[in-house]
Amino acid sequence: MDLESLTAAQSLLKRVRVMQRERPLSMAQLWHRERPRTSQRSAFQNLGSLVTVICGGNRSGKTAGCAQYAVASALGGEHPDAVAWCESNGVPLTDLPSRPGNVWAVALDSGDSREYLRPAVAQFLPPDAKWRNQFGYGRAEVRLSNGGRIMFPSVDMGRDGFQGAAVDLVWFDEEPADQSVVNEALMRLVDRQGKCIFSMTPLRGMTWLYDRWISATPDDAKVHWIHGEDNPFLPPGALARLLKQYGPHERAARARGEWTTLEGRIYSDFQRATHVIKSFQPPSDWPVYFGIDFGTRAPFACVVLALDTSDDTLHVVDEHYQADWTLSQHATKLLELKAKYGEPRWIVADPEDRGSRLALSREHGIANVPAKKGKGSVRNGINDVCERLAFDVEGHPHLLVHDNCKHLIHEFETYVWDERGVGESRDSPKPRQKDHALDALRYACSKLCYSDFTVG
Repeated sequence: MDLESLTAAQSLLKRVRVMQRERPLSMAQLWHRERPRTSQRSAFQNLGSLVTVICGGNRSGKTAGCAQYAVASALGGEHPDAVAWCESNGVPLTDLPSRPGNVWAVALDSGDSREYLRPAVAQFLPPDAKWRNQFGYGRAEVRLSNGGRIMFPSVDMGRDGFQGAAVDLVWFDEEPADQSVVNEALMRLVDRQGKCIFSMTPLRGMTWLYDRWISATPDDAKVHWIHGEDNPFLPPGALARLLKQYGPHERAARARGEWTTLEGRIYSDFQRATHVIKSFQPPSDWPVYFGIDFGTRAPFACVVLALDTSDDTLHVVDEHYQADWTLSQHATKLLELKAKYGEPRWIVADPEDRGSRLALSREHGIANVPAKKGKGSVRNGINDVCERLAFDVEGHPHLLVHDNCKHLIHEFETYVWDERGVGESRDSPKPRQKDHALDALRYACSKLCYSDFTVG
């Protein structure tokens, strides 16, 4: 054993001895004391999907929570210690394998596995667990006395390293860049109807994983956010002091697990945890407005806005986002939205497509007005949206997006400035981005700020 390995082993043994002095090494007691905190518990109580993505800030406890779940899965739902963990954390026993489970705990490389992942799992193992290659580089494994197994492959092994036996749980600690590894791992879950969990701090911006499971939100995936402020074991203000060294976008990722384009993001104030709320039907006395961005091959986008006049908070309550439809098909959808939310005070539309605006009005009876255009209109419209996103003196934004508006949320998080610009041209958004729902919102927010319209 080399010096590094010896040091790691001594460190882990020291931690185990401390735990033994503080309490009997009972799994039930250990899990009761170290049970996931508020946002963690919420995440682990909703693991019914094939894929679960747990987005957590630094020091949020995401790795410790997943380590507990991995050990419980290896023990299986009939084991008394696994039952105790489920009872302590409100997790349904049906979320665990009915038998001793096969688990993969996957780090990005063997070094991370040795330094971070294996110690995280080790502290929650029964005392009779048997290790192979606990402190060395390369693949490690731990066997439980009831037959459960936890194996420690790493992403740097490549796709071939994830072929073979069926498993009950695959847990990726941090996001792998190689999609082929993930796809291969998912195939290992089919025979046992297993689950895949990603626990991660999304520091790489909008990646393939975001597009596949966060933005698209398929039926077989769930997403949860946990944050460092929920960790009672951190000294007061410790996380805030640590995060001061980072810019605002990276702080959002490191503190709250938010997905964000780290540089050049236009709507940098937009925070999913703050600005996105659960959808509800707005009261009938809230005035309603529509914003429209026309498209044929590109998506046609409409956002439905409702204004809470009691505090001047604008709610984006619904969206229509569809490519390759005729204008008649879009008109039918707009009439459905009018029937659902009430007659809008006005409908403001893309000023560049006069033909579509007139056809919408004359052929389908949907009156609309053109959005303001001219020099600086795009930048001014962005400012209008930003003003509503910003927090007032009481800490409240005046623009909220309902969680059914998936495309608008995605565009908020991915819309960036043109990095090629210098000087004033830096105020131009990057061309050919997905911005159709944002354009529709920008037209509507600008319309609320001025009234010099004539019906087109």
